[in-house]
Formats: sequence, structure tokens, C-alpha cells
Amino acid sequence: MFTRIISAIVGAPLIALFLFVKGDYLYLFAGVLSLVGMYEYYRAIKATGVKTIDFIGYLFCIAFYILQLLYPTIEIFSKLAAFMLIILFTYEIFTRKSGVTGIVHTLFGFIYVSFLLAHILFINHLENSAILIWLPFLTAWFTDTAAYFTGISIGKHKLCPAVSPKKTIEGAIGGIVGSVILTTAFGVIMGTYNSEIGIHNFVLIGLLCGIFSQLGDLAASYIKRNTNLKDFGNLIPGHGGILDRFDSILFTMPVVYYYFLFVQIF
Repeated sequence: MFTRIISAIVGAPLIALFLFVKGDYLYLFAGVLSLVGMYEYYRAIKATGVKTIDFIGYLFCIAFYILQLLYPTIEIFSKLAAFMLIILFTYEIFTRKSGVTGIVHTLFGFIYVSFLLAHILFINHLENSAILIWLPFLTAWFTDTAAYFTGISIGKHKLCPAVSPKKTIEGAIGGIVGSVILTTAFGVIMGTYNSEIGIHNFVLIGLLCGIFSQLGDLAASYIKRNTNLKDFGNLIPGHGGILDRFDSILFTMPVVYYYFLFVQIF
């Protein structure tokens, strides 16, 4: 626990830097994190004997962020994903090294890491992005912290023991409640500077992210459980790799983006 706290203290300025980065550097930062995360995912899958086609995944990740930077108003991902699938099958037909399973996991790594992480760029294009860009990170942290302390205090009933034996139903509920309360408090504080968003939106996003943050954590645990890995990597002491630290955030980023996109449209 002490190591996790120290790593969190060290990592907090890095996350703050990530959020304060603007312009082209935000694309660079997100792209580098995506490449590292994809490496960790492919490494985990290879531990099961599946041969992923890593270099194609990395090339399309780089192409995705470059094209997203050059054409931010055009939907890029689906076009690249379709083309990537064609390239993967073409490569497999002539090499016969990875099989369909390798193709699927190579493409999935691109979707799971690069596309989900890229939602921070999409959030950055929304109105009030200076406030909204904090929400995927804060809600995940609020949920994780509240769930942890609720779980060790009163947790008795297992939530999903086959995937994550230590998580409890009480902890999950505490995480959601903590996310709603703390995200609402954040909204009240931000309302002093900007009242356009509306406090009810902070309440709802706290609720949604409280749920999806824990689903993101369970999804990563499911992958590790099926690949017999304790952590995706050891880049961050006490936390593992990039995917261990960003597993919940990968799910909260799309939730924040699509929620506020919907709010702004309607």
C-alpha cells in the first residue's frame, strides 16, 4: 500500500501534465501512452501462446494519431480499423504465422488501447473542455479510492470472485457513491468559475463513471486472469504498467465524451 501511495504522489504531477498539455503535444503524449499500452496488451496475449502482429498494430496506432491531428473533424478510426483488418488478413494469408486469433487480438489491442485513449482528444474539442478533461481521471480516482476504503471497512460479499477475488459488492456501491459525492463537489467548486455545465451533469457523470470505472478495472483484471499475469508491466512501481494505471480511465473517457457530446447536441 505504501508503494502505491508513493507512486500515486509521483504519478499525480504526470497526470496533471497530461491534462495541461495542449495542441500537438497532447496528441504526442496520448500516442506514446497508446503505443506503450498496446505493447503491454500484446505482451500479455503472447503469454498465452497467441502470436499477435505487433508491427501492424503500432503502425496503425501512429497513423491514427497523425491523421487525427491533421483532420480532427473527420471520423478516422472506423476507416483505419477496416483497412487494418484487410492488411492483417493479407499479411496472414502470405505468412500463415498468427492465425485468426492473432489477427483478432492485434485489432482488439488497437481498439482497446488506442481508440479508447484517444477520447481524451475528443473531449478536448468539446465546449468547456478545460473542466471536462479532468473528469475521466478524477471520477476514476474517486471511485477507486472510495471502493477501496469501503471494501476494506465493510466489504463481505464478493462482487466477481472469478475475475477479481478482492472486490466486494459493498466496495462497488461505495465506489459509486463516492464518485457521485466527490464529482458533485468538484462541480460545485468549478461552478464558481463556470456555471454553464450544470450541477446535475456532474451528479450524473459521477454516477455513470462510478459504474464504468469499475467495469474498466474488471475488464483489465479479466484479461490478466486469462493470461496468468499479475500486472501488465512494471513501469509504475506499485501500480504495474500503463494499462494497470489507466484501465478504469479507458472506460471513463468515452463515457465523459459521449455524455457531454449528447448534452451539447440536445
